[in-house]
Amino acid sequence: MRELSVLQPGKAVAAIAIEWVGILAAIALCEAVWHPLVYACVVVWLGARQHALTVLGHDAAHFRLLPNRQWNDWVANLTTQWPTFVTVEGFRLYHGEHHRFTGTAADGNRTIWKTHTADGHMSAEWTYPKTSLALGLKILRRAVFVTGLYWILRGMVGMVVLRRSWWQVIARLSFYGVCVGGLAAAGLLQGFWLYWLVPYCTWHMACQYIRLICEHSAVHGTDPAYMLTRTTLARWWERWLIVPRNIHYHIEHHWYPSVPFYKLPALHAHLMAQPEFRKHAVVTTSVLGSLRQCIAR
Repeated sequence: MRELSVLQPGKAVAAIAIEWVGILAAIALCEAVWHPLVYACVVVWLGARQHALTVLGHDAAHFRLLPNRQWNDWVANLTTQWPTFVTVEGFRLYHGEHHRFTGTAADGNRTIWKTHTADGHMSAEWTYPKTSLALGLKILRRAVFVTGLYWILRGMVGMVVLRRSWWQVIARLSFYGVCVGGLAAAGLLQGFWLYWLVPYCTWHMACQYIRLICEHSAVHGTDPAYMLTRTTLARWWERWLIVPRNIHYHIEHHWYPSVPFYKLPALHAHLMAQPEFRKHAVVTTSVLGSLRQCIAR
């Protein structure tokens, strides 16, 4: 585990760069070959890349992006978190509680995702299993703009409420000001709506909810120690379009959050070599397979 926890900053920086190249290339393609079907495909691709940026920011929340903690936070905020309307520090606050108190009343996911009612009962939205229609409608409802706009508003309010310092608030506002001002000066504000806000409020939202359902919903096993989360061995297209950057290795991440995203496949192989893990861990072979476990039969 010590070897797997050693950071390789070059891989983290390269991953961020690849995501941004993928974003810019898709926009350039759509502008060069404009067609509604091309645009629809680009929205899916861009929403997935936005999700990938939040996953990389998730690594930063665990201080797994760069060895220097200040650089870790600033680089992650500038390149992955502020563009997706969140902050490393704000996410770390609740995500740390999710890891420390998984499945209990203090689980940070209850705050972020509203998984429980005020009296501690599972909310109707997060009660599983569901019918396939109910599951599909939940994902669709979350992917039709309202939830995405709410996340943006929540992120902007959280910028002040969860601030580490007023200097950080000023820095973040300056970041947005420079971005919007630059786009306006270049006459690209319509592009910001088409290529950032629309993907963010549609496919990106769908990915976020699909991922969380796969991670923690309706996990049934033979040992309670393995029933808090599942690992999804996603297919190649699912890894690009739904669960990027190895976020689907979720048991592995929960057990050993010191391991950065690019070493999770090796960690999975190591754990699968252990008879007890292989016997009791809930591991599916696709995102669709994980979702099927959440559907009533």
